[in-house]
Amino acid sequence: MKTLLLASLVLLPTIHANASLNVARDLATANIENTQGERQNAYLFPGFVKGMVHFRNGTKRTALLNYHRLGGQMQFLNPPADTLLFTGKYLIDYIEVEERRFVLTDEHSDMEVIGTAGRVMLAARVQPEPAGNKLSHSGQHFSALEGNAAHALMVSNQGGNFQWENNASGHRWKLKTSYFLIDQNRVAHPATRRAFMAVYARNRRQLTHYLRENRIDFGNADDLQKLLGFCNDLTAL
Repeated sequence: MKTLLLASLVLLPTIHANASLNVARDLATANIENTQGERQNAYLFPGFVKGMVHFRNGTKRTALLNYHRLGGQMQFLNPPADTLLFTGKYLIDYIEVEERRFVLTDEHSDMEVIGTAGRVMLAARVQPEPAGNKLSHSGQHFSALEGNAAHALMVSNQGGNFQWENNASGHRWKLKTSYFLIDQNRVAHPATRRAFMAVYARNRRQLTHYLRENRIDFGNADDLQKLLGFCNDLTAL
């Protein structure tokens, strides 16, 4: 694993790699499960596929991309087939892979956009948590800024870079999905009643009435998408 530093984005983004890190080869087959107990691959896509990185200065470039669900991180391959992580994420507007959109954040890892309402977005982030006896996982830690956990590796964040260590403990992990509301200023908030009230403060009265009349589960994607659609209709009036 290497870290990618995006340093110059004038015409065509200039890419630099630093902090070379070793990663176990079996990371993609880590023992993780979904909520139904079904085996899941650590990567979202079967392999690295061609996607587009859109930068905030209006430029864009293609890359071989994949989303690593255990780390909550978008990764890509450079010509020598090194696996790279993005840094300088504030320079990136969004990433498109197979008609799916992703936004990159330093505070909450990287996440997939599952709904839009003008400049406001609803995004989903997955992270692993212990499956089974959580006590057996004591002393293990996988961090992508927010304490993710992994089977094959332990990871810590040192000065903005990731350090990977081997941890072949054989423990099982399951994926948990969290949702975020990304406001007009590209600030990500955990998707809660309070967040919606803050982002749509001008429509607080109508929003309060909607939430009173509709039982919204803020951990359910369908409910959040319906709520975002209602908010979008409010701002369109």
